[in-house]
Amino acid sequence: MPILLHLPRTFAALLLVALLSGLTARTASAADVVAKGYEETISQNHNGLGLSFGVGGLNGIAYRHYFDNFAVQLDVLPLIADSGNYLAVFGGLTFIDYLVLWNKAARSTFFPSQVALRAIGSTGVWLSRSQSTTAQVPAANANTPQAQAINNYSAPVDYFAHVGLGIGLEFGAIAQPGFSAAVDVQMTVMWDQVGFYGAYPLPSASLMYCW
Repeated sequence: MPILLHLPRTFAALLLVALLSGLTARTASAADVVAKGYEETISQNHNGLGLSFGVGGLNGIAYRHYFDNFAVQLDVLPLIADSGNYLAVFGGLTFIDYLVLWNKAARSTFFPSQVALRAIGSTGVWLSRSQSTTAQVPAANANTPQAQAINNYSAPVDYFAHVGLGIGLEFGAIAQPGFSAAVDVQMTVMWDQVGFYGAYPLPSASLMYCW
């Protein structure tokens, strides 16, 4: 978490540069640029599968389902480490509202073939638990399993949760099947088992194949 909290400004700056580059790009012909408003259906896809990267549950394998200009994305990642002594589960939901789509067919533009401006909201949780096993030998010559005292310790379940709201850009094949990548920045409110953790503008990203 400490490393991720240093990244928001960098991601926000990159997102701003990308947006400004597209807005100041060479004026293309009507055949090159088609801007679709919210009243029109932007995406022709129905399903998506890929990877997500973020904070507080937005990590792992991602499944996305489209409802015209709206989409819901589910992220899940189970982790097992230390021979099963550490277990964690990341789980999150992202709600995506596609606002505007640009088709950029001109070769001199900064963007890939399609770019979408999207508003997003998300919620997620990271649950983890660790345990340890130690063996105590009461006497120096008592080296058989029957003479050992086995101690099992299980730590309480830790959790880290968040809710967020923000805006982002998605690049690639958006209105038809293909790969797309998205970068978002959300104002994120976080808390853990101790209480309120903080509120930060944090980045999230995804790489999807949609059809």
